[in-house]
Amino acid sequence: MRTTWHSTETTFTRFLLAGDIGGTNSNLALVGENDGHFTLLIECVFPSPEIKGLIEPIRQTLAEAGKRLDGIKIERCCISGAGPVENNYCKLSNLSWNIDGKEIAAAIGIPTIVINDFLAISYGVPLLDVNDPSKITQLPHSDGSLSKPSGDVSLIIGAGTGLGVGFVINHGGKMVAYPSEGGHASFANFDAETSELKHYVTRNTNFASEIELLVSGRGLANIFNFYRDVRKVTLTGILKDIDAAPDSDKPAMIGAHADNNPVCRDVLRMFIKVYGRITADFATVLLPSNGIYLAGGIVEKNDSFFADGKQFMYYFEQNFRPNIQEILKKFPVYIIREYSISLYGAANAAVLLD
Repeated sequence: MRTTWHSTETTFTRFLLAGDIGGTNSNLALVGENDGHFTLLIECVFPSPEIKGLIEPIRQTLAEAGKRLDGIKIERCCISGAGPVENNYCKLSNLSWNIDGKEIAAAIGIPTIVINDFLAISYGVPLLDVNDPSKITQLPHSDGSLSKPSGDVSLIIGAGTGLGVGFVINHGGKMVAYPSEGGHASFANFDAETSELKHYVTRNTNFASEIELLVSGRGLANIFNFYRDVRKVTLTGILKDIDAAPDSDKPAMIGAHADNNPVCRDVLRMFIKVYGRITADFATVLLPSNGIYLAGGIVEKNDSFFADGKQFMYYFEQNFRPNIQEILKKFPVYIIREYSISLYGAANAAVLLD
């Protein structure tokens, strides 16, 4: 367990327990709330593959919090998980264990709701200040323009261990977030290069490739393996190290060497190209004129490549019909830099879904 104290302030209307459970890490935090403003107090991080459930990590987090925040009453708990949620139960997509809200509530004595991970991010998006570059950065369109948010629909999409997709609709001043399993939609190749890539990725499957197999950490590893097996790149130096590394380590290694290694740079280029195209596909369905928000560490850590108008935004703006191209160019696109947005969003959901 890695523990970080952010604040020991206790002058809050209510205290909430928030959780963000992903394939790599499980983050638990105690959060204070006043009039829709949220403050992280303590955050505990557990490696997800090394734990077998959440009850013991939650107990450890509460015990750690009690060392400096003794006597506070936690009103509600909201845990977000990377997977579909039904009846307050999340079947995690990339882990061997799951999240049972009823079981957690019975174990810790706190009312608990379980939501999809991108539902949490979606509930966190309205809390972001679009004018604060430390929290969020707008990507210019390929012509250098910066579109203004308007309308009532926002799209959230983010590649991490998997690919998450969610959206938010403003219903008369009340923000309502909706989950989806869009990352598991089928991938539609759109040129010769992506046709070749899709054929490679689906060679051992009995069905069409899902988007997540290309746009995620695993997707970056698959694209690297495509360059190795199909493009037949010579594996020397760092490329040999990346090839020998577990697939879970490859995305960070590829990103770290994209500036000085042409193969890593081209792997990232293809990843961003596909990312831009599938984001446009979701945008044509939802028409998110209030903004498209790119979440996840892959984007944030490789932001300079995403900001290059010849990569992500170029492919985002492409469409068979010129009038649809013009619509896509009107949507503002942002990179979320607030690492704890899922925790803030889970806390916000704990209040709004009460």
